[in-house]
Amino acid sequence: MAKEKEQDKQQDTKPQEELTEWQKRNIKFLKKKEAEELEKKKQQEKMRLERNPYAASQKQAEDDEDKDSKEKVADKASDKKKESSEFSEIVESDQPKPKKVKKPKEKKERSPLQKAIRHALPVLLGAVLVLAISIFLVSPLSKKKVITVEGGNRATQEDVLSASGISSSDYFFSFILNRSSYMHNILKNDKLIREAKMTYHFPNKFTIKIKEYNIVAYAQTDDGYQPILENGTRLGVVSSQDLPDNFLTINLSSEKEIEQLIKAFSKLDKSLVQQIQIVSSADSSTTSDLLNLEMHDGNTVRVPLSELDEKLPYYDKIKQNLTENSIVDMEVGIYTTTSTIESEAAAEKEKAQNEANADESQTESTDESTELTESNDTESQSEVSQEASATSTETDAVNDTSSTQQ
Repeated sequence: MAKEKEQDKQQDTKPQEELTEWQKRNIKFLKKKEAEELEKKKQQEKMRLERNPYAASQKQAEDDEDKDSKEKVADKASDKKKESSEFSEIVESDQPKPKKVKKPKEKKERSPLQKAIRHALPVLLGAVLVLAISIFLVSPLSKKKVITVEGGNRATQEDVLSASGISSSDYFFSFILNRSSYMHNILKNDKLIREAKMTYHFPNKFTIKIKEYNIVAYAQTDDGYQPILENGTRLGVVSSQDLPDNFLTINLSSEKEIEQLIKAFSKLDKSLVQQIQIVSSADSSTTSDLLNLEMHDGNTVRVPLSELDEKLPYYDKIKQNLTENSIVDMEVGIYTTTSTIESEAAAEKEKAQNEANADESQTESTDESTELTESNDTESQSEVSQEASATSTETDAVNDTSSTQQ
């Protein structure tokens, strides 16, 4: 036992050498082989003991002694094994792990028939596709299509299809390719429509979605009221039953002024435009485009058409301070007045005008009398001169006669 302890100490003091992977596998193989041989010997010994009972009891005693000694040796070996395993773990952690080499995948070789099919497959698919398209174009299905129109209130489906130029003889594929041109025709030929878009649904259904221009005002004519759209287009005369409860009436004769007015309205807030009831010309001698706006609240606004989108928004603030129906004049600056004040001012102006006219007429009559007096004086003077000349003529004649007699 003392010798074994000394040997263990000597082994512990020796530096542990690093084992290679092959050495580890070899040691493992040897241990396995040794265990197999030991197991084989045990089997043989067991068979021998079964034949000789006395030897079996003796062997049992020896085995007990060997067992005790082996347990001690095993304890020491386990301690050594732990130390060596810890050391090997430290060494393995320091060493880089070997990279796994991927085995190249073996490619399966295709047969000549498979290669031929693979090369011919794209050609076959293309030929089948061309054949299917050709059959479809020849068949009546190539011209069969279902078209619906959505979003129209005033424009009917017949009107939209007529404006688009779509024909029942148009082929399916040409119809798909020329969708943009059809939509352009709708916007060009139908003034009611602001936007048009076509969508396709399998297999042969098409939907045309349209958006129409809104009616912003009505023009009053001798025949009735004509709706005016956002783009300035006038529609046909509508009956009084088709008119809404509150609507804007435009009484302007110039189409250019109406288009300019609609553009100005598009820049204003909708709530402000809805307050206007009637738009008419103010017939101003100083401002040719001055408009007269009659509001639903009873007020009147005078504003130039060229400055409508700039000045009219101030009306919302001004009307809050008005206590009675007033006139908001925005022709030059902005000020408020009333019809009473304006009528009084107009009466005073007319009175002053009449007085001025009377003064002018009196001055003219005075001038006429002066001219008449002067003309009379001139005539009397001419008569006196004529008489004097006649007298002198007679005197000369008498003198001539007397001289002749002598």
